[in-house]
Amino acid sequence: MTQGDRRPTRFEKGQRLKASELNGLAEAIEAIVRRMQGQGLLAPLDISGKLDTALAPASSFGTAPSTATMSVWGRDANGDMVDTGRNETVVNRFERIGFAAGVPCEARWIDGEWRLVTADCA
Repeated sequence: MTQGDRRPTRFEKGQRLKASELNGLAEAIEAIVRRMQGQGLLAPLDISGKLDTALAPASSFGTAPSTATMSVWGRDANGDMVDTGRNETVVNRFERIGFAAGVPCEARWIDGEWRLVTADCA
């Protein structure tokens, strides 16, 4: 059985699985969960923070997006937003919009990338 099997073979009543078969099943389920929820099982689907460098417009939405590093910010015990020390590469697929370094922004996990979806710009 693989992830691509639409109709995997059904198990027979009383059938026992070998360790390798159980491991294959566990790996397939883990891959599906990772694809649905981001890089890790508990990874958030949205992040906010500030761009460390400028983010240029994409040359092409489909084939040539631009990228930059974003410092992820989160709330501390006082409710203030602070730099968490985590950095992520964000992708800009907008062809007419670029962003300056230091701009507060938000990214969403879409199709295996942290894609910039909103920013606080002039």
